[in-house]
Amino acid sequence: MIRRLLIGLALSVCSLVLILGVLEFAVRRGAFSNPQPRSTEIDAKTRPPMDGPNSRGPDSLPFPRGDTFRILVVGDSFAWGYGIHPEDTFARRLEIRLDAVSRGHDFEVINWSRPGWNTVAEYRSVESSLEELSPNLLLLSFTLNDAEPINPQKVAELRSDLRRREPELGLSVFLVQRSQLYSLVRDRLEITRLHRAYAAYYHSLFEGPDWKNCLGALKRLRNLTHDRSIPLVLVVFPIFDSPMDDSYSYRDLHDKMREAGRSLEIPVLDLLEAYRGVDVYRLAVEPFADAHPNELAHRIAADAILDYLVRGRLVPRVDYKPMRQRARWQGSQTTPGEEGDGAP
Repeated sequence: MIRRLLIGLALSVCSLVLILGVLEFAVRRGAFSNPQPRSTEIDAKTRPPMDGPNSRGPDSLPFPRGDTFRILVVGDSFAWGYGIHPEDTFARRLEIRLDAVSRGHDFEVINWSRPGWNTVAEYRSVESSLEELSPNLLLLSFTLNDAEPINPQKVAELRSDLRRREPELGLSVFLVQRSQLYSLVRDRLEITRLHRAYAAYYHSLFEGPDWKNCLGALKRLRNLTHDRSIPLVLVVFPIFDSPMDDSYSYRDLHDKMREAGRSLEIPVLDLLEAYRGVDVYRLAVEPFADAHPNELAHRIAADAILDYLVRGRLVPRVDYKPMRQRARWQGSQTTPGEEGDGAP
């Protein structure tokens, strides 16, 4: 009886070792590799100097000519284009698209953004430079961490659980160095933990005094632009660490931003629906490691913003049919009677 039990146990161990060996071989052959993200490498100037607004913007801002329509994009690293080249940012793509469909106007899109800014910092920058910038339209790019506190120490405390944990125990370090299967399993578990930590972090920002400070900055920016007859649009980006479908982790925060826009009388363009159905692996600079939007995500944002501006008659007349453009990304068909709708 004991001999039979030992034989069974030995066979089970051998089977387990064989299965692990097969899985290890499969991992080494790339069977479980994630698809490569569509993104350029982060260039040398990925972060601008802190004594200037944006190293990717023009060196000087001459007062716009009478036929120039100037759009000011204000935001953080999402708008600035962390991880992509300057020509791939949605601000630059929007300018190119507008010039291509223009009916006699020159369009200029200024990317007045900086990695690390929150809404309070963005308002302060606009307040001190609005006369010099002299925009005809202001687009405030909002990322879901823009309600962060100003105090760097407080930000660091909030982000304490958002750092990737490296193996510390001797056995774990040994297995990471020797086994790609172990590294894969450990990496997937760490990604799951980080995703939950980020979800808790983003939701924590939408309550308490820092959220009130964010709303206060939005209100002051609305008053500032309203007093100068400059249209203001709040452009809300999703976080590219979740599937772009009904399981998206932050839909309630988008609802909260739209409600804030209604209460503050600020038009809101929520970009979440523009990405619906697109594989999130194709949208992030580095999927599940760096959730900044890559070139494709910026291109979709530029198209959605152009669509919104034309439909809302927020830009001069252009030769553009919004529904046809939107169908490119969503795979939808233009319904009868809508093909030319919205083109002023």
